[in-house]
Amino acid sequence: MTSMEPVLVIGSFQVTPYSLIIFAGALAGVLLVWKNREVRPLLAPVILGALLFGHIFWVLFCPPGYIPEEGKGVLFLRIWQGGYTLYGALAGGALAAIIGARILKLRPLAVLDSLAPGACAALVFARVGDWVSGQGFGEWVDAESLQFFPVSYITYQDEFYTDWKLAVWFWEAAAAAVILVFLLLRAKRAMEGRQTALFLTALGCTQILLEQMRMDTFVRLNPQVRFSQLAAMAAILAVLAVILIRRKPELNKLMLICATVVFAALGVIFAEFVFDKPQYNLAMEIAMALTAVSMAVMLLVFRKARGLIFAVPFAAAVVALLVVFVSDQWERIAPILYGMIALAVLAIGAAVYLAGAEKERPQA
Repeated sequence: MTSMEPVLVIGSFQVTPYSLIIFAGALAGVLLVWKNREVRPLLAPVILGALLFGHIFWVLFCPPGYIPEEGKGVLFLRIWQGGYTLYGALAGGALAAIIGARILKLRPLAVLDSLAPGACAALVFARVGDWVSGQGFGEWVDAESLQFFPVSYITYQDEFYTDWKLAVWFWEAAAAAVILVFLLLRAKRAMEGRQTALFLTALGCTQILLEQMRMDTFVRLNPQVRFSQLAAMAAILAVLAVILIRRKPELNKLMLICATVVFAALGVIFAEFVFDKPQYNLAMEIAMALTAVSMAVMLLVFRKARGLIFAVPFAAAVVALLVVFVSDQWERIAPILYGMIALAVLAIGAAVYLAGAEKERPQA
């Protein structure tokens, strides 16, 4: 049975395994938020907004092969056939939450903070749904030493052949679960808006890295870039802009944050295309080196002596990766490139976090 084969049919209404998993995720999210009585009335419109916008974005950016002869208008109306995007759902849910908060005279940021753990829990289930639907897998794994879960997963098997692929869906689910744990641990002491900032920043960093490793064609703007990657970068930059506007850091810190974001973005951009365009190798080295330096300096400036705990390992890791990159052995261990991308996007996330870390205080 596949994710699209119904497990229950009532007239024209069909229930598929994928839809059951998505429903379970929504239920888990609701249960996490339910204890906040002020936010309870907003749960229904938030879920509706997430489903509506998530489907709209998918219809707008879905691959041509999924568009019926009748056109995208018909595809939009066939909601039962699925098709959703993560950032479309987040945008729709956030919009409904903000409008609802204004109507109920609640603080929008406080409402978004309360909803963040629920959204994260729903995302964990959604990634499992990717697995059920046959999506969320990476490249083929030929090395027998890596043919085990959770590194890879069997996508096809018969008496003669077994097909293993990277289990990217599991890594994305695990990343969402880790973010959820952090959100729950910080719930009582984080100042207003920080839960939302942490959720969007951490999620964006993992999306930029892990989405590139998926081999499916869903919502891919071109062979190299996915819609979710651009949306993740936009979300991170938006959070950083809001924090900087609200915090008004000193000019030297502001310049350091902006420089780190620029260098990290360059590192990501060059890493995406370095395989096909080796002429950019030198630019890649420079971008990653500048990212390491700016990140290390920024950590020291914001955290002073405590920053050494983070700055030294970060700089050492990037230097080690750069040594590998310029060596003759690079092509044989090319997957380390993804580690370089991870360090670059984590630099962006750390910049967002540190922009307001000095003045953290509990919510009123």
